[in-house]
Amino acid sequence: MPADPRRVDLHIHTTASDGLYAPAEIVRRAAEAGLAAIAITDHDTVAGLGEALDAGRRLGLEVLTGTELSAEFPNGTMHILGYGFDPRHPALLSALEQYRRFRDERNPQILAKLAELGMPIRYEAVRAKAGGESVGRPHIAQALVEAGHVTGVDEAFRLYLARGRPAYVNRRRASPEEAIGMIRAAGGAAVLAHAGQLKRTMQEVRRIVADLATAGLDGIEVWHPDHSADDMRALAVLARQLGLAATGGTDYHGHVREDVRLGVGRGNLAVGYEAVEALRARLAARKP
Repeated sequence: MPADPRRVDLHIHTTASDGLYAPAEIVRRAAEAGLAAIAITDHDTVAGLGEALDAGRRLGLEVLTGTELSAEFPNGTMHILGYGFDPRHPALLSALEQYRRFRDERNPQILAKLAELGMPIRYEAVRAKAGGESVGRPHIAQALVEAGHVTGVDEAFRLYLARGRPAYVNRRRASPEEAIGMIRAAGGAAVLAHAGQLKRTMQEVRRIVADLATAGLDGIEVWHPDHSADDMRALAVLARQLGLAATGGTDYHGHVREDVRLGVGRGNLAVGYEAVEALRARLAARKP
């Protein structure tokens, strides 16, 4: 348990990307759960931040600006979280628009592959599932469930949509260094998300993080539902050794991985407010 008893959740998704609940509803649920602060980190968008910030002010809950950028990484998944940036920064908004174009190029290709597999899905049905401007594989998975082709979102990914499966289509992404630069240019702190999903040994993760630190990485997401207790201990040590902020969150979506709960993950997470303070310290150190 962190020394500060005030709990936070710095990795949450809403209907602005691939979450189940609207930003204001997430804030309400977080306040009811007794969280001291949250960050909305929707994929490649800041569309839900205005609503979340307004709801946070009404309910007295601290809401950090956030996003989660996909980065190019061979044979694995790398996401870079951004915190505390200006959500109206022109260069960031332009970059996020390009990210959405990359998704828009990919989605029809996935649907074409599904049609070849005998599972035609109308793009209008996928967009209806998304609700917001960011449309991705989770929404395609939901449409597959609704059409009766699979029994659940997890099955859709396992059989068809995950990397290496028959309907998977790669998409263009920024390099990790470019993603970090986008966040820092907008005045934010860049954090490597769920390092366990890199599918590398801890020694390899250490080298990757050290390289990213030279490119401006500010922190590591230490606490995550997919990290084992050993992973979390090793990542916390790595953060200390490299002088990086240690952060954490549940990666809460509300419907994918139904056993993950807001603020506590699978019951194994307790992220203290010092994670927010560590991010603020990184940002303050940059000011002249």
